[in-house]
Amino acid sequence: MIRKRNLFPSLFTMLNLFFGYFAIINALQEKFVTASWMIIIAAVWDAIDGKVARKTNTYSEFGVEFDSIADVVSFGAAPSILIYKVFFYKIGAPGIILAFLPLLFGAIRLARFNVNLNSFEKENYSGLPIPFMAVTLSTYVIFNYDLWEGLRFAPVLAPLVILLSILMVSSVEYDAVPRLSFRENKKNTVQLSMMIICLAITFIFREKVMFPLVFGFVLVGLFRSLFRQDKEGEDKDEVLDVYFSD
Repeated sequence: MIRKRNLFPSLFTMLNLFFGYFAIINALQEKFVTASWMIIIAAVWDAIDGKVARKTNTYSEFGVEFDSIADVVSFGAAPSILIYKVFFYKIGAPGIILAFLPLLFGAIRLARFNVNLNSFEKENYSGLPIPFMAVTLSTYVIFNYDLWEGLRFAPVLAPLVILLSILMVSSVEYDAVPRLSFRENKKNTVQLSMMIICLAITFIFREKVMFPLVFGFVLVGLFRSLFRQDKEGEDKDEVLDVYFSD
């Protein structure tokens, strides 16, 4: 019975993995917007499996490892192949290296996360979570194709990829997805309210606001960490220190 219960969250992890795999297929077929949506859907399933595991109290080491493997595919390999096919193939060897960064740093981040994991409950993360990196790149592609039917500001992609990759293995703190209850603490209530507002805005304006909202979340975490470092009288540059283990 316990094993059957532990399998339930893994079903959502399987869906995460499938949509990551399907995103790769679409990217190879140059269906870039579809591939981007598949990555976003994979991220939704990734969020759900954690919520299900929490509600059913079925966390396990197997689930953590399986989830990480699925994340490497859906949020590492898939966005790397997507951005290579969208633009980076045009610039030869440098493009191959740039497109490899999300996969490389994403894998390092997941390995570091698993090694340092001491609790299945997370209120914040050290470094940008890999699904947010993948969703940021995906919404950037959707944003461009919705407005201009192509990658209009292609040169912006390289610094965006480098920034997101570094943030994944940095010490910048990012909040976890809030619990779906207004009965938690005040911080969770504020975060949940903001998430609902952002979802409502996305529902109304769709593709035009997805990238600005997601990238805004990335920048808020970065600037908040910089502000905290400044307030404590420490060197601002320390917040972007890259580390691979504790």
